[in-house]
Amino acid sequence: MLQNDIPKDTVMHFSEKLRDMITFENEDDRNLIKKGLNLYRQGSVYNVQYNGQTLEGRVQDVTAVDVTLDLDFLEMSSCSCPDPIFCRHRMALFFYMYASVDRVGSLLDQWKEGNKPKPTLASIPVKKGNVLQRVEYKENSLESWLTLFNSEYARFESARGDKNVYFFATLYHSLFQNIKRKAPRSEELKRLYHIHAALFCIRKTVESLEQIEVRNYQVDTYIKPYFHNFTDIVLDNSLEMRKVSLPFSLDQLLEESIPIIRETLLSETLFQYERMQMYRLLWATFFNRKKWLEIEENALDTENHVHKIAFAHNRFLQKDDATAIDTMKQLGHQATPYSFWWISYLSEAKSWDRARLWIDYALEGIRDYIFGIQSYEGRRHMTMLFLQNIMTYSDERDSAVYLHALKQLLPYSYVEYNDFLLETDQYRKWVELQIMVGYEVDDMDRSILKEIESLDRGALLPLYHQAVAKAIEGKNRPSYKRAVKYLRKIRTHYKKLKQEDRWDDYITKLATVNKRLRAFQQELMRASMISE
Repeated sequence: MLQNDIPKDTVMHFSEKLRDMITFENEDDRNLIKKGLNLYRQGSVYNVQYNGQTLEGRVQDVTAVDVTLDLDFLEMSSCSCPDPIFCRHRMALFFYMYASVDRVGSLLDQWKEGNKPKPTLASIPVKKGNVLQRVEYKENSLESWLTLFNSEYARFESARGDKNVYFFATLYHSLFQNIKRKAPRSEELKRLYHIHAALFCIRKTVESLEQIEVRNYQVDTYIKPYFHNFTDIVLDNSLEMRKVSLPFSLDQLLEESIPIIRETLLSETLFQYERMQMYRLLWATFFNRKKWLEIEENALDTENHVHKIAFAHNRFLQKDDATAIDTMKQLGHQATPYSFWWISYLSEAKSWDRARLWIDYALEGIRDYIFGIQSYEGRRHMTMLFLQNIMTYSDERDSAVYLHALKQLLPYSYVEYNDFLLETDQYRKWVELQIMVGYEVDDMDRSILKEIESLDRGALLPLYHQAVAKAIEGKNRPSYKRAVKYLRKIRTHYKKLKQEDRWDDYITKLATVNKRLRAFQQELMRASMISE
């Protein structure tokens, strides 16, 4: 994992320099940050390596680009895209790096604050006759927390007036931050309090969305980033609490939390996938006890689509994978992406036999699911997510599973399959892949062609044969010249392979088949490949 390699102070130092260079006050900078954040959150960053001074990775945008961050000299960072300045791909890799040491949501908060002076008590406007009041609450009482949340929300809502798309930003920056400051002192209680505060804001987000009209682009721009902030808070605090043994003193608080979590996260509204991620992690972290699992199972309505997934998770936690998988199959291939979480969870626990059951289930429906997505970006994104989630199992137990998935998901798995074939020295299959997807030899990485040439020269011959055939199809003088350029390469390869007789047979047959193309014949004679 990256967080085990890269020092936190190095990341923070780079972050400070970047925030000095790129600010939220500038509209172009804001757009750059947003685009980089979207790429990072879409899972477009992969193959990341840290070597002590630079961080290298690949970012899948319209095409894959190679990015290098120089952690000592930010200005020396580079990207293979045409943009000469700090681009969205470099920004995406930066967010990936930062997430290994701290929460991206808190970074964005600091970034937005910039160099603004901290408000003093004297600078806070207070209406005449108003007295700032603090609602008292018991630090170990969920009922007191919820009373506080509702009280603060009532004041917040009355001060805002009518709701619009900007409401969700202030919900996070104003209400949530205000509630967060009043957290209990105990570390365990504080984390659970933050989770409930985020869940409360998620409920208010969903309720507010039902009260105003928003378009899809407005959801992506004005709502989704803040919803993801709340999601990050729930997930981050849950993951931190997984590292410690929970004290028995939390039991009553936890049991009281069960219906609230169900009501908040299992409603059939927007962001269903993200809410199910939170639901599963919360149950795996806090409630994985027989008594509580039985309470939840009895409360679930298995006729409800979302509740059915929750029921499958309940059986999963009881290690009844057969029932869980049968339940998921009832939902059809559209439910396949929910298996990614279970595969990742079991791989992390090294429960390989159980992980294989879920991988096999996913493989049954993943192709139909991905090929049913409307946009190329969506198909590509889900392909990357699936392959990332099965990679650990493949590396540890059976690489044939990963290879099978790569072939099944072409052309959307091209990037990973291309890398896999090069890493495993399968150059002839690599050439077959390039021919299958129709890539031109002139567009390929010259360093890769040189490497294959030195290790398995004969593997490249079909690539150049195809290039010659395509060039001839152009039926004009420039395309014939291009064909001859490829033929020179083919002649060199045959000579190096000591197969001159095969070259003679090939060029003779090629000239004969195309004898009516006079201009092509002239180019062949000019290159001394045939005689008159």
